[in-house]
Amino acid sequence: MISSGAGDALCQIVVEKRSLDKYDVPRTIRFMVLPTFFMAPVLNRWYRVLQRIGGPPKLVPLKQVLIDQTLFAPWFTATVITSLRLLEGFSLEESWEKMRQDYWSIYKRAIFYWPCVQLFNFYLMPVHFQVIWVQLAGLFWNVFLSNVTQTKLPVPPIE
Repeated sequence: MISSGAGDALCQIVVEKRSLDKYDVPRTIRFMVLPTFFMAPVLNRWYRVLQRIGGPPKLVPLKQVLIDQTLFAPWFTATVITSLRLLEGFSLEESWEKMRQDYWSIYKRAIFYWPCVQLFNFYLMPVHFQVIWVQLAGLFWNVFLSNVTQTKLPVPPIE
C-alpha cells in the first residue's frame, strides 16, 4: 500500500541519500505490491480474529497484543522477508536463506516497536481505524525494513 511504498521511498531518499536518477522504482513497486495483495487482506482478517478475544475489558488489549506478537508476528515477519526476496526474482531457496539471516534481528526489533503500536491501537483506536493506524506506524517500520531487506549487509545485533 501507499505507506509501504512511502517507507521504501523515504529509505532510498533520506536514509540511503539516493539522488532521483539512482532511485530504484521497481523496488518501491515491490514494496507496494506485497502489502496490496498479501499484507492488507491478511491483516484485515487477522484484526477481525483479534476482535473476538474476550475477557475483562481492561485486559483484552493486553491479550490481543500477546496473541498478536506470539502467534501472528513470527509467521508474518518470516513471510514478508521471504516474499520480498521472491518479488526481487530470487529463488525460494535464496529467499529462505535471506529470511534466515535477517529474521531474528528484525523480529527482536519488532518486539520492541509493535507492542507499543498495538497497545495504543487496541486501547485507544476505534476498531474501524485500527488497520489505518497500523499502516501509519508501518510507514516508519517500512523505512527500517526496506533498509534491512534491500542491502547485502547483515542486520546489526541489538546490544
